Amino acid sequence: MLRYAGFVLLPLSFFAVSTAWAEDCSLPLRGNRQMCSLEQKARAGITDSQYDLGVAYEIGNGVDKNCNLAAHWYGLAANHGNQFAQNNLGVLYAKGCGVPKDDAQAVKWYMRSASAGFAVAQNNLGFMYAHGRGVKQSDDAAVHWYREAANQRFGPALANLAGHYMTGKGVPADEAEAARLEILAAEQGYPPSELAVAKMYMRGWHIKKDPAAALTWYHRAAEHGEPDAKLAVVEMERGK
Repeated sequence: MLRYAGFVLLPLSFFAVSTAWAEDCSLPLRGNRQMCSLEQKARAGITDSQYDLGVAYEIGNGVDKNCNLAAHWYGLAANHGNQFAQNNLGVLYAKGCGVPKDDAQAVKWYMRSASAGFAVAQNNLGFMYAHGRGVKQSDDAAVHWYREAANQRFGPALANLAGHYMTGKGVPADEAEAARLEILAAEQGYPPSELAVAKMYMRGWHIKKDPAAALTWYHRAAEHGEPDAKLAVVEMERGK
C-alpha cells in the first residue's frame, strides 16, 4: 500500500532549550523551534498541522520515527476529515505500525479517503478488494477503485488496471487496453511501468519494435531505481 506524504519537513536547525517558546512543547521537541511550532498548532486543533506532524513522525523527518505518535496525529486529523491522514492511517493499520494490524480498519479509512476523491486511497482500496484483505474479495470492486484513481492519471492505479485487463479479472481481457494503460502509467513516471514499456519496445508487443525507444525507457526506469532496468542499460550499451 502507498503512503501519502504531501508535506515533507526539511531537516531543522536547533535552538536553545531555555527560550520561552519551548515551554509548551513536548520534551523531545523543545530544541527545535519549527517542530515545536508545528506541535503547538496541532494541539490547537489545526487539522493540517496534525497531519503534517503525523507525516514527520512516520518518516522521521525533523523528529525520531515513532509510529505510535504518527498514528495519534493521523487519527486526530482523520477524524476531522483530512483525506490524506485518513489514507495514511489506513496504511498504518494495514502494516500494524503504531496500531494493531487490522485490515478491516485499513479498509474503513481507505474508503473514507477514497470516497473524498483521493487517488492514492482509491488505489489502496482497489488493492484490498483485489486481494480480499479486510473485505470480501471482488475483482469488480477492485477494478472500480483502480479506475477511479486511473482517471486521475495515478501511475500505480493505471498499472494495476492494466494487470486486470491482461488477466481478464473484473473486465474482459484486452491486451491492447492493457498496453495502453501501461504506457500511460510509464508516462506518469511509475518505475515498474517504465520497465514494462521498455520491454514492450524491445519485443514489439502492441507497439512498433524500437530498441532506441526501449533504451530510453530503460534509462528512465533505471534512474528511478529499477534494478532490472539498470542491468538492461549496461547490456544494451555494451552491445552497441
